[in-house]
Amino acid sequence: MQNLDDISAVEPEPIVFDVIEIAGLVVPLLLAVLTIVLIALNPDPAATAAVKSEQPAERLEQIHRR
Repeated sequence: MQNLDDISAVEPEPIVFDVIEIAGLVVPLLLAVLTIVLIALNPDPAATAAVKSEQPAERLEQIHRR
C-alpha cells in the first residue's frame, strides 16, 4: 500500500496544430465549397448549347434571304 502514493496518472500531451496542418484541412474544404457553388451557378450546358446553336442558323437564313 505504500507504493500507491507514487503512482500518478499519465497526462496526455496537448494537441497543437501547425499552420501547414491547418491549411491542409481548410484549403480542401474551401475548394470543395467553391466547386459546389460554381456548379450550382453554372447554367445547364444543354440549354445554353441549344440557344447558341440557333443563333448561327438564324444568321445563315438571313444571309440566304439577301
